[in-house]
Amino acid sequence: MTSRTDMHLLIQGAHALTMDPDLGDLAGADIEIRDGEIVAVGAGLDAPGAEVIDATQMIAIPGFVDTHWHMWGTLLRGVIGDGPKNGWFARKGKLGPYFTPEDTALGVRLAAAEGIAAGVTTVHDWAHNILGPEHADTNLQVHHELGLRAHFSYGAPSAHPSMSAEEMRRLMGDRGKGFDEAMDFADVKRIMGSATELVSVGVNLRGPARSSREVTGTEFAAARELGLPIAMHCAGTRAEVARIHQVSLLAEDGLLGPDLLLAHCLYLPDHDKALVAEHGVPVSISPLSELRLAMGFPPLLDLLDAGISVSLSLDTTAISASADPFQAMRVVLGIANSLRGDAEAVTPRDVLRIATLEGAKALGLGEVTGSLTPGKRADVVLIRTDRLNLAPVVDPAVAVVHSAQPENVDTVLVDGRALKRGGRLTTVDPEAVVADAERALAELCGRAGF
Repeated sequence: MTSRTDMHLLIQGAHALTMDPDLGDLAGADIEIRDGEIVAVGAGLDAPGAEVIDATQMIAIPGFVDTHWHMWGTLLRGVIGDGPKNGWFARKGKLGPYFTPEDTALGVRLAAAEGIAAGVTTVHDWAHNILGPEHADTNLQVHHELGLRAHFSYGAPSAHPSMSAEEMRRLMGDRGKGFDEAMDFADVKRIMGSATELVSVGVNLRGPARSSREVTGTEFAAARELGLPIAMHCAGTRAEVARIHQVSLLAEDGLLGPDLLLAHCLYLPDHDKALVAEHGVPVSISPLSELRLAMGFPPLLDLLDAGISVSLSLDTTAISASADPFQAMRVVLGIANSLRGDAEAVTPRDVLRIATLEGAKALGLGEVTGSLTPGKRADVVLIRTDRLNLAPVVDPAVAVVHSAQPENVDTVLVDGRALKRGGRLTTVDPEAVVADAERALAELCGRAGF
């Protein structure tokens, strides 16, 4: 592969699902890429000197954009069971405070490698267990090394609510904070210097359901003073909504805005839905984790009908089991159509757009990625169709959403750089990642007395 500064590629002969409303679907399409930018899409392109990628019998799509992924938690996948005693929240609460910077990096590396293999090119790394500056640094370093387009949201330590501030401080020293204290924005400001063309920075905040209303206001103000996007969990359970209406409180305090991204929103009251739509707040739904945790059914069509922009996410692969955006698309489509009793209420092209272009818009990257549009960066995924689980293909959108699996992903380009080529990852050694993760989890459990 050529160097970044003189990269000139021609993807040749693909069936392109561009997600561009003007270009639409193009059979036998070529995609010309120069210096990481898509410069042309069409049939029979003339690109002298370009390195050719033969994409016959392949479908080209924009890379998947995951808008809510706790990547650090992937290290815990082997010990996450089900229910209140053995599930995500209990095990995360027990083990999260004992993460070393290396543990954080290994969890992110495992998640990122699996995501790239499955065609994820942009990820919202919702890092809600930053125990100190070293954890933030190692987390970010993984993204710089592996080459994903990443939006890194810095967050407070993810301790179990039953852990008091005193227990946190005993475990973590001066870094330990309780749930009634604002997180460390001095360190947030420091890591803003780590931003690059591929890695952006924001914050994830606990909100009034998980901290006080006063702390929420302080944190929102600090984030906006720094010009940082904000992410927050909201209305994920009936119990939360019975106790507190977060959206209404944020509206009363003047905190809603399009720089806010909400995750889940399974049980928003109609009044809160209207506020979310009015203020242009996008919502990320996570069907695989929401089902496993018995949170409820993602209300995709209800949110869309309310005028809310919706994107798709895996949440954490410690819960959703694997980084499989194809499965996430199938599941959310099936649930939405079943709830409406209409098998065509949501189409495969609808859900593919939600998993790509709408995700890019939710992260403020709609002009950068999310569609195969000339002028955007070259985040492209090629899916082989000459495989038992896909062939024969008539409608490529149906094939991608209803039949494709991560192993069908042949090539993944991010900013024109091949992170997967010919079915093999290029920036990470999967065997080493697996071995390191297994060792680190065993040591983590030992330290935590688990």
